[in-house]
Amino acid sequence: MHNLSMALKNLKNNFSFYALYLLSVSFVITIFFAFTSFSMNAVMLEKISNDGRVETMCNTISVFLMAFVVFYMSYSNSFFLRRRTKELGIYALLGYRKSTILSLLITENLLTCSGAFIAGILLGGFFHKGIVFGITKLLDLAVNHSEIPFFNPNAVMKTACFISAVVTVLALSNSRFLFRTSLMDLVRYEKSAEKRMSFHAVPSVIGFLAVISGYCLALDILWGAESLWLTIGFYPVGMLTSALILSGTVLFIASFLPFAVQAGKKNKRKFYTETKIITAPGFIYRIHSNSRTLIMLTLLSAATLTVSSVMALSLYYPIAAVSRMAPSEIECRIENEREITAFKQIINEYSPGDDVTFLQTDIYKVTSTAGQLPVEYSIGTSKGDSDNEKILRDAGFECIPFSNYTALLEAQGRTKALEQFATLNNNECILIKYQPDSDNDETGNVYPLLIGNHEIPVTVTAVTLDNPISFANSVGTLIVSDDLYHMITEQAVPAAKVLSINGKSIEDNEALFQALSEYLSGSPYLQGNSHRVHEIFSLSSSTFLLIGFLVVLFFIATGSILYFNNVSAITDSKSDYDILRKMGYTDRKIQKIIQKQTAAFFIIPFLFGLADCIFATLVYKSALMQNILKNSLVLYTPTMAAIMLTFIIYLAYYRMTVHTCCKAVLTK
Repeated sequence: MHNLSMALKNLKNNFSFYALYLLSVSFVITIFFAFTSFSMNAVMLEKISNDGRVETMCNTISVFLMAFVVFYMSYSNSFFLRRRTKELGIYALLGYRKSTILSLLITENLLTCSGAFIAGILLGGFFHKGIVFGITKLLDLAVNHSEIPFFNPNAVMKTACFISAVVTVLALSNSRFLFRTSLMDLVRYEKSAEKRMSFHAVPSVIGFLAVISGYCLALDILWGAESLWLTIGFYPVGMLTSALILSGTVLFIASFLPFAVQAGKKNKRKFYTETKIITAPGFIYRIHSNSRTLIMLTLLSAATLTVSSVMALSLYYPIAAVSRMAPSEIECRIENEREITAFKQIINEYSPGDDVTFLQTDIYKVTSTAGQLPVEYSIGTSKGDSDNEKILRDAGFECIPFSNYTALLEAQGRTKALEQFATLNNNECILIKYQPDSDNDETGNVYPLLIGNHEIPVTVTAVTLDNPISFANSVGTLIVSDDLYHMITEQAVPAAKVLSINGKSIEDNEALFQALSEYLSGSPYLQGNSHRVHEIFSLSSSTFLLIGFLVVLFFIATGSILYFNNVSAITDSKSDYDILRKMGYTDRKIQKIIQKQTAAFFIIPFLFGLADCIFATLVYKSALMQNILKNSLVLYTPTMAAIMLTFIIYLAYYRMTVHTCCKAVLTK
């Protein structure tokens, strides 16, 4: 009972520290419980996972999640134990047995973790329900929510057992620390950890050069076919780049930064200012004594920024690319006019709007005598596939008329793309590219077309990515003049008849698409813009949901460690700030000093993490994502949004940290 009252008193006296600890652990338990509940939700897993991929990912992330919880709670426990070594030493001097002190620590930890567990279970239940509701709405799933309990008993039991095991391990760790540490060591624990600082130029330069070399290797991937990533291999260059950046970061933070600040002290004019003369030595010492923590924070920041940016880009890019993969709301191949009539009947049944347009495009395949064709027009041929001895199709162009091209773009709502095109002469054409090719501009190239017994050369006047027909029906399309197209129709039979259907009233109508799919017996030539977007969400939602758990954990870990580390360092130096106040420093000037000392430990991990994020995102997009859109900054809008969100969260943690530090130092 005595231990309980003392524990409650300690929690009250150290409320500002324990409050964030309680909040952070509650968030960790919330995420853990919500994830555990989701991974045990048989109803949802049956709906979103047909091949077991989601279950496998859940199991993988579950292991990572448990490791993270152990790491985070161990770090938090170690932090509070270090902060209270002097207090525990005083208890020992007053005659308290170490077993009694240990019992007090265990009681405090049990109270804190019990409160966090209750809060985490309650919040986790709401969080899990919110996730289920969001997925069902996003994917339009038919789910009976009454079958999904607010509290999954198995999830509650798993969470309780795991947290109990972690608390037990922490209690054993605290016991080992107390009984192996002498009374004087407890009182002088923090001083005994101090080491003489020495800095060397060699590791500093090596660290700087390693980071720069790693970033240069990352940029090398932008050189295309001449890149080392392609000539040597993605895996070895990727491992070398990661090793250079990782080792360089360690040496840069541990040696270069304190060395640079130490060297800057020689500039007496800039160094001997009212605030720098105080903040600089503290900055040097903190980097030296907390280099491991700062390196860990930098890596966590890099992971947070990179994972969130890559996740945002991976979701946005395929959706943005839908305008090229399936430009029309509905598109399919047809054989005769009866199919068009049947399509109209089905559309009237599911969406009786009067804004629907039907455009038929007859694609004619025309061979060419050119020695080399653009890659889009030789795919699947003996020229385009050297490993395939069997000729799958003849090399040549799939031609449509300019009038049909403009009509399709207008129906698809892409009239802006037409501004760059004028009418075509008989000897001119527009080349549709599958993907951007900056190394090979076909503008001005002449390609002879074999039309009957005649060879008619056409000149490429423009190259564009604005394809009017989906890739399923035409990978590359050559736009020719109406007159030349008429000559082709007189000499050949259409290679394919494609029907493009557009209109606001049929957008995002999955029932209509499924009805057409059943009519066509699941034809691969049936494509749809809204259907493709829905398909991307269906395939990606579970993956991004699970990755989202990791991002939230990274945010919690990074912010909490930054908070605890800075608050600990500032409050431990309270006596120094008391001296400054006696010297005449105002509260405002002391606040400025605290802000500068704290800002450095927020800025360094963020800037390093941002640099790693930028280069990692470039490598990811260039190496692992198919490039079918124009390279522009617009594509990186989701990445910039993810970075901005991370910055806002960092700023919130910074404001909270500064407020706590100022309150602890300036309170009389």
